[in-house]
Amino acid sequence: MIDLAGIKEMVAQTDEHTLTLYLNVDNATRENQAETPAWHTFAKNKLKEFDPSAEKTSDAWGDIQARVEDFFEQYQPSSKGLALFAWQGSLQTIELPFGVENQASFGSPQIAPLLWVLDEYEPYLIVLVDQEKARFFVAQLGSVGFREGLEVDLEGYDFVEHTTGASVTTGQGGGAVHGGSGHDDHDATLDEHRARLYRQVATEIEQYVNQRHIRRTFLGGSEQSAHAVVNFLPQKLQDAIVGVLPIPLRSSMQEIFDHVQPKAIEYERSEEMQIVQQVIDFAKANGRGALGMKQVNDALTMQRVELLILPYSEADEEGVRPDLPLRAFASGGSVELVHGEAAALLKSEGGIAARLYYAL
Repeated sequence: MIDLAGIKEMVAQTDEHTLTLYLNVDNATRENQAETPAWHTFAKNKLKEFDPSAEKTSDAWGDIQARVEDFFEQYQPSSKGLALFAWQGSLQTIELPFGVENQASFGSPQIAPLLWVLDEYEPYLIVLVDQEKARFFVAQLGSVGFREGLEVDLEGYDFVEHTTGASVTTGQGGGAVHGGSGHDDHDATLDEHRARLYRQVATEIEQYVNQRHIRRTFLGGSEQSAHAVVNFLPQKLQDAIVGVLPIPLRSSMQEIFDHVQPKAIEYERSEEMQIVQQVIDFAKANGRGALGMKQVNDALTMQRVELLILPYSEADEEGVRPDLPLRAFASGGSVELVHGEAAALLKSEGGIAARLYYAL
């Protein structure tokens, strides 16, 4: 699954002579159960339709057409949707977790549908931990399934060897007598064992977040253990903890999802409202905000857009100018799609907004 950084990287490599295909390759749909699936017929017909005659595109199109035809000769669908981008010298495909409407274009890459996918399927890390074990899951808002990644169960110390009597081995070849009881030593060693588990869980969280570009994390299991793990995280990752939920360690995937999904959606909507309200306040104070198409267009032209904000809804997909995200990316900016109350507020203030690097 591609992330926003991956989309930006791809866009930077493409040009205005790029073939974009979005295909519903879900084998479960009736139209794809024919001897020749509907998506294949659609793609083949579009390749015939696109026959650029301009001299500057003829060489590019020949290369693109050959690459796409070669790809489909070997392609076997393993997802519900497929996005394909082909330009002279390169081709990139992205599997999508749900079916999309078949569509095609030739020109600048059409990335709005990809942005919808990213927004709908933003990954969350869910970590369940108690005093003995931890379980890791990656969840997506639009998905009812989880991918279990890791289970940690550190081997316990030999408590008989290390905690009987009034002394413990120092590791220097001798012994050190303590005034405490063997029970005290047992407790201290057990606390050390748990602390080691919590440190490793924190390390694994950091690796998951960095490797998979995950921005949000939920913790569950034992509340005491969860908060202990938080204390071992760097501040940046502590700030990315959405919440600690009362999810038993041995919950099923569906039970975990039932706990997490409403909290995740509630958090996302709250964040969106804060962003929209912040930009509106910036704009009305003549600060780092732009409202409405004219102001946002001017800011994009001057490459001042840090964050482009668009309303999310099925009705808006065709209405979004495809060049807007590309222009935001050109200045190093990002795109945020907002829903519900935040989208309604945005529409009442011009329908589109941008947070700027610096004031207009």
